Amino acid sequence: MKKFRNNKNIPESPRAPLSPEKKRLVLTIAANSVLLTVIYFGACYGITDPALWLISPIVSVGYWVAFAAFLMAYIIYNRAFSRKDLTPDMLPRDWTLEKREEYVADGKRRLERSRWMLSVIIPLLVPIALDALYLFTLPLIQNLFGITLQ
Repeated sequence: MKKFRNNKNIPESPRAPLSPEKKRLVLTIAANSVLLTVIYFGACYGITDPALWLISPIVSVGYWVAFAAFLMAYIIYNRAFSRKDLTPDMLPRDWTLEKREEYVADGKRRLERSRWMLSVIIPLLVPIALDALYLFTLPLIQNLFGITLQ
């Protein structure tokens, strides 16, 4: 049965339900994002003891290094995504059909095996992006409205 929007004859776009694996990946990414954001902001802005002044830059640089390392590993392992959306017909004809199919299957296997890295890459990016937003937009908002925080 077709569902119509606003009594017009426009059918809704079909959406496939999320598989349990994808739901678990989304929940893992969300939980890791919250955890790593709390740790980041707690270490960078929550520590007020002058004796611990060195923790903030170490945590900040550590997040950047970990993000860069995981991102490079993800890209290198997937061979710069050169095998994504590749079909055996696109490969050289002098290769055997088995070799072409194995080449395509290897690309799909690599994407599936490296999916777990996204549950680390995205949560590492979230606190870095929020910190950049905090550092660059808060002064603009304060100047715009004449707010002074002490």
